[in-house]
Amino acid sequence: MIKIKNTLLIISIFIALISCDSKNEISTLQDELKTKKEAYTNLKLEIKDLQKQIEALDTLEVISGIAVNVEKVTATHFEHFFLVNGIFEAVNYAYISPETSGQITAITVVEGEKVKKGQLLAKLNTAIIDNSINEVESALSLAKVVYDKQKELWDKNIGSELDYLRAKNDVERLQNQKKTLQSQLEMAHIKSPINGIVDDITQNQGELAMPGQLLMQIVNLDHFYFNAEVSESYLPYLHPADSVKIKLTSYDNKTIDAKIHRIANIINPENRSFKIQVKVANKQKILKPNMLAEARFKDYENLHALVVPSIIIKKDFIGHYLFVAQKEKEDWIAKKKYITYGRNKDDKTMVEKGISAGDLVIINGYNQVVDGSLVSIK
Repeated sequence: MIKIKNTLLIISIFIALISCDSKNEISTLQDELKTKKEAYTNLKLEIKDLQKQIEALDTLEVISGIAVNVEKVTATHFEHFFLVNGIFEAVNYAYISPETSGQITAITVVEGEKVKKGQLLAKLNTAIIDNSINEVESALSLAKVVYDKQKELWDKNIGSELDYLRAKNDVERLQNQKKTLQSQLEMAHIKSPINGIVDDITQNQGELAMPGQLLMQIVNLDHFYFNAEVSESYLPYLHPADSVKIKLTSYDNKTIDAKIHRIANIINPENRSFKIQVKVANKQKILKPNMLAEARFKDYENLHALVVPSIIIKKDFIGHYLFVAQKEKEDWIAKKKYITYGRNKDDKTMVEKGISAGDLVIINGYNQVVDGSLVSIK
């Protein structure tokens, strides 16, 4: 029991000593903090005094204000464009198909060959037609002899009129029959309807050709249509003969200048678009059917637009605004102008309301000024 009491006494003494040391340390730190605060207060007073001395000596810095760059607003020509993707289609192309059935006896061209209008492309078997023509020609020769004899008699008022008319009819009937056979023979000789290039031959010699079945394709690469689907919202802004710039993405964005050839009269109900067709001359022979490209159409033009850099336009809870520099007496002041803006192109935006020609808009330093700031124009 005595040992326990002694132990508690020792612990109490130890705690008292620690508490005494802590109080001494806190007191020391508080004295040090007080000294630092006094020094800080004195330092602030010294800094403030130095600033006043600098302002008194350097009056130019005080008066000049925030340095900014300005740009004078002038009426300028402004155009706006929109981009649409489309494909090229050859103006003149032909899907060659025979008009009559028959075995292909000869194909007289090869793929990639240039052909002219009327040039023979292929032949079908004409043996039956040839024999029929020979038979008709033999019968026609005899019919002409009979007709000549009957006519000679009839002219002399000998013989019957019926025999004369029957002989004349036989000649005319056989002549018409020969023409029909010759037309059938002509259909068996398949010819090119246009000048162009043989692009694809789908059948071979010896195969059976039939009407409506593709035999080959002929394409003329001199002129193309560029076809594009455009939203109906652009309908009021596009007209035939309007200029168009077409960018060929396959040729390092090479461009072609052209004009709108035709605007469709029907709106596609599925995507609310209409078709625009641009006619293009393939002068450099680089265009191909179904090749993709991008066209730039103009949907707005203003000869006297007020345009500013897009980056200087800011927005707050009231609306969009920018800063202009205005002179008041001898000073330049930044004024906040709320605006209504329209279309933009590249890094420029057209301002419809809020500023006037001749205003000096702040283009550098606009982030450092507020309404009423004193500014210095560099």
